[in-house]
Amino acid sequence: MTNPINIIAVGGGKGGIGKSVVCTNLAAGMALSGQKVILMDTDFGASNLHALLGISNPEHGFQDFFNTDIIDPRALLLDTGISNLKFVSGAGDNPGSANIDSDKIGTIISFIRKLEADTILLDLGPGTNYNVIDFFNMSTQGVVLTTPEMTSVMKTFSFIRSALFRRISLAFQAYPEIQKMVDHSDPTSADIESYTTGLLRSKFKEQFPNHTESLEALISNFNPGLVVNRVRNRKDLMAGDNLLKLVKRFLEVDVTYLGYIIESDRVRDSIDEMIPFLIKDPQSKPSENLQQIIGALTNTDLQFVKRDGRIFVSKQVRLSSGWEA
Repeated sequence: MTNPINIIAVGGGKGGIGKSVVCTNLAAGMALSGQKVILMDTDFGASNLHALLGISNPEHGFQDFFNTDIIDPRALLLDTGISNLKFVSGAGDNPGSANIDSDKIGTIISFIRKLEADTILLDLGPGTNYNVIDFFNMSTQGVVLTTPEMTSVMKTFSFIRSALFRRISLAFQAYPEIQKMVDHSDPTSADIESYTTGLLRSKFKEQFPNHTESLEALISNFNPGLVVNRVRNRKDLMAGDNLLKLVKRFLEVDVTYLGYIIESDRVRDSIDEMIPFLIKDPQSKPSENLQQIIGALTNTDLQFVKRDGRIFVSKQVRLSSGWEA
């Protein structure tokens, strides 16, 4: 029996907050630590992840799903030059590729689930449309990214809320009255009185008492992780705590704080040189931050050291709390 694939989706609602950079470096770090990893660009219509890996013109990508039905899916897996890491490009700038329909999204999700890997990382596009949210919700580990700015924090809160309410909506597809309460895709017909999970619980107890247990399970089983990117000072770190409190207060969801990555010229330089910063300088402060985040995601303690152009990885598996005295 094969182990289930760990699918990690990295989202956040707002564009330009560093999702692609963080996702690329997470993939590189996990691959270097010995996992078989596939990195995927699901930002259809504005894909740029390949450039961060130094791949100038991907031969194949998800656009093959849109333009032809003769592509061998294995051809989509591109070499990255990094041991254990394969890459699937997005749809590029093909006309209409950003507005693909739900059937094509279903085809891609099916393709992802059939892949052979230890971990698959999905770099999500910006926004909270269903294409983005459904990729996030198919993951086994959802990671949300924010920068310290209030606009980013609020967008990330909206992203978390949209993902939760989308899960609830899909679980109760057969009940139109419940759909009206939880499907807020059209603000003109949305039930604003059920905007928070507290209000939603009250309405369920009043109108759908037989489904309250299912609702509770959906909320309690929704536990995304949080990364704060581009941290400059101690005040910036508070953005993560503020977001956790916001989500707990209005959504009654426990978000796991995975860590932060400092603002650094090392990161910007690595982007210009099209080399993941973890590989360019594994002992830099941003790389140390990233190793902590990988450790939180994989329950390991990692240390990367670069000598004579080669990266050496020390890896120790943490004991779970259930085994500790």
